[in-house]
Amino acid sequence: MLILALFYTLLWLFIAGFEIKALFFGLLVVPFTLLTHRLLNLYPPSINPSALLRFFFYFLLQSFLSGLDVARRVLSPKLLVEPGFVVYSLNTNKQAVKFLLSMTINLTPGTLSVEIKENTILIHTLDRSSYNEENLRYMESLIDRIFL
Repeated sequence: MLILALFYTLLWLFIAGFEIKALFFGLLVVPFTLLTHRLLNLYPPSINPSALLRFFFYFLLQSFLSGLDVARRVLSPKLLVEPGFVVYSLNTNKQAVKFLLSMTINLTPGTLSVEIKENTILIHTLDRSSYNEENLRYMESLIDRIFL
């Protein structure tokens, strides 16, 4: 609980700044947030820091490559797009993995997760022919290793 209090305090200071009014209000907000965590039994999941780092760098690389691909398509004299939907079948049952994967899809240029069901994610892609399920499968496995 002490680590969580420290995290929320630092987060509050980062967002609100170091003004006297902000510090006073933070003294009220942080304990209320901790109480809410306690009453609702909300605790962050345990994570594997090395897996998180590995995922972070893979995500940066994929975002960069996808951004270049989208730019190439947009700047091409021919419109090299074939938009459409694809259904991705999940290998995991962990809610945190499903959520983070769908948010990662949204942040990757040219893709958008439209609907998350029990075992699938409906994805809109800028070009169905360039959809790469192997990359998505690998990203899911990286995310799955993050959460212990």
